[in-house]
Amino acid sequence: MAENLIRVTDQPQLTSWEITMDGFFRSNVEKQMLADGMSSEATETVFSNAARILSHCPNPAIHEDLAETGIVIGKVQSGKTSNFISVLALAFDNGYNIAIVLGGNTLELLKQNANRITESFHVNAEKLTVLKTNDHKSLINPSRIKEFIENGRKVIIVGLKHTKHIDQIAEIFENAFLSDQSVLIVDDEGDQATLNTKAYKNSFSKTYGAVLSLKAKLKSHCFLSVTATPQANILIETFDTLSPDFGELVYPGEGYCGLQEFHGTDCDKHVYEIPASEGNLLDNVGVPASVYKAMAMFFVGNAIRYSRGDMGNHAMLVHPSQKKYDHHIVVNKLQTILDDWKSKAKTRLAGRIDISYLALQRQLKAAYDAFVGDGVICVLFAELEKTALNRIKECSPVLLCNSDENASDSSKLYRTNIFVGGNLVERGITIKGLAVTYITRRAKGKSNVDNTEQRTRWFGYKADYLDVCRVFTSKDIKDDFISILEHDEDMWASIERAQERGVAFKDMPRIFKLARSAFLQLTRKNVAKTENYALSEWKPQRYLVMDKDISDKNTAVISGFREKRADQIVVEKQNAVQVHAVLQALPFTTVYSDLLSKLVFLNEEILGKKFFDQLNEALKKIEKNPLVDIYWVRDIEHSTRKISEDGSIQQLFQGRNPNISSPTYYEGDRSLADKAPDHMQLQIHYVKPTNIPSIDFYSPALALYVPEDCAAKLSKLVVRADG
Repeated sequence: MAENLIRVTDQPQLTSWEITMDGFFRSNVEKQMLADGMSSEATETVFSNAARILSHCPNPAIHEDLAETGIVIGKVQSGKTSNFISVLALAFDNGYNIAIVLGGNTLELLKQNANRITESFHVNAEKLTVLKTNDHKSLINPSRIKEFIENGRKVIIVGLKHTKHIDQIAEIFENAFLSDQSVLIVDDEGDQATLNTKAYKNSFSKTYGAVLSLKAKLKSHCFLSVTATPQANILIETFDTLSPDFGELVYPGEGYCGLQEFHGTDCDKHVYEIPASEGNLLDNVGVPASVYKAMAMFFVGNAIRYSRGDMGNHAMLVHPSQKKYDHHIVVNKLQTILDDWKSKAKTRLAGRIDISYLALQRQLKAAYDAFVGDGVICVLFAELEKTALNRIKECSPVLLCNSDENASDSSKLYRTNIFVGGNLVERGITIKGLAVTYITRRAKGKSNVDNTEQRTRWFGYKADYLDVCRVFTSKDIKDDFISILEHDEDMWASIERAQERGVAFKDMPRIFKLARSAFLQLTRKNVAKTENYALSEWKPQRYLVMDKDISDKNTAVISGFREKRADQIVVEKQNAVQVHAVLQALPFTTVYSDLLSKLVFLNEEILGKKFFDQLNEALKKIEKNPLVDIYWVRDIEHSTRKISEDGSIQQLFQGRNPNISSPTYYEGDRSLADKAPDHMQLQIHYVKPTNIPSIDFYSPALALYVPEDCAAKLSKLVVRADG
């Protein structure tokens, strides 16, 4: 095969064809990526991903009717736009002439997408024409588009996810010449707006209906959803037109900081709980003390970056609610504080003595001490103080970022910015250099995982200044994200395993389960419901048994079970710490009767007596008795974990250390299932709290892996949704 061609055949797909990798558009997009600071290795990865995605789409050289639906899954703020732009570039180099980008449901997102596309391609309009449905109505007509293509131009139409705009695009394909073209449709933030919100009524929502009409006019096309929160896309009925035929995971590049970095084992360093005793920022009187702390840490963090020679943008975002009226209240309160601090900073910098400055100095010193206490390496406060005051002096006014006013353009005038926003800062919007987030918005009832995760504007490529990034939020929101982290890891692991085993995306069991929070559901009920018996591939124990009598009883049961089979146990040594004892291939019925049924669980435990009893009965109904591998994880050096106030274990599983040259290289606890993916796996962890000195003993905690074949059969059994 020629060096400039790549064939992708690593998983089942309906189409597979040779992709030209060295064309004009790829070259231009790559040059712009390099100019923006992306490494050559990273660009190679991006275009390799793009080729893999494009290989699923219809080959325009083959003139036949073929429609594909796919999904590209990334991480929030990980560069998904760069990925779909690279797909567009390769598509144009490989025979596609028309692309449609459904670029959000606000004019601001439409503008941002169109500008980003134009800047990324950086080519003459006679090579590529980018049209927006709100600005170029006169040009979006069959004769003009046909003329562009016949003259050798490529065309990208960027439209809002509104019926009127989608219908406007669809009308051009009434033309026979255009309807015969192979078309790539990119649905940016593909879990939003385009899915059918009336499926539960056996009807069509307007935007969904418009998308179906557009697709019906195209003979050869691929509809490609791009999202970091694919729950709705995955959970809709597989016979739905927008249910993906194929799916691709796009991994973040080096330096990305997301769920694991902010809400994993270091969450107490990066996430500050706003005390419940504090008043709300939206109250009529006063400002919570945590707001002053957040602002002080914002400016001190900015000064720390400056002291290192990092003079990039530094931003703070306050997200109090979705109501625009509330935003104005918060802007006024923050501006009052900022004006006061600016006045004191200017006085101090001018060398004038002002006793009122001492209050601000104490706040800045407290912020500095907090950073030092968290392990941040920085110069002495006496050296940093002047820089912090200059950052206050040079800060922007408090900028409003909602549908009334978007301050993104104004922010270019400053390196240090404070924003207040709501819905507009939830999706698609990137706030450059966001370091401190103050977020109190949470639904009063159920929250959806996908919508909640989209609020994480604090994610992104922040490795160089992660140590000064902080999130101020409520305990409930903090707990939500710990739950979302566990769900997200489980979801990605399930998709990875399906791909590794050659399971088509449509055939992948929809068995994702959310644990830990009573306030979270996977997605909107008007789009998709989860009512079947659903098992995530991994189900860990939620709560640590801290009653010593119960812990001792469970330990005795486990020890007795192990001693009877001592001659069958083997030792697996991953590294000096990761040493596991393994008992292989016992029938589930044996494990259930001799071990699981004899253990004592807390009443509120999900992975408890009710679960194992139900699982035992369900397996009998489908006539399955799977083999179980039992792992005593870290059999020599047991685990220590932080335990939440409610007794829940924060991240039972040890994560992955990907550095293969490191002596502590380890694929992670979840990966142990890959050794025998067709077996169940029961992990037995011994855990001692790091934050409860009175608990000085290790207590057993379980985790269960269910292979997908078994889970798929179980999913056909209807049980209570909360089961």
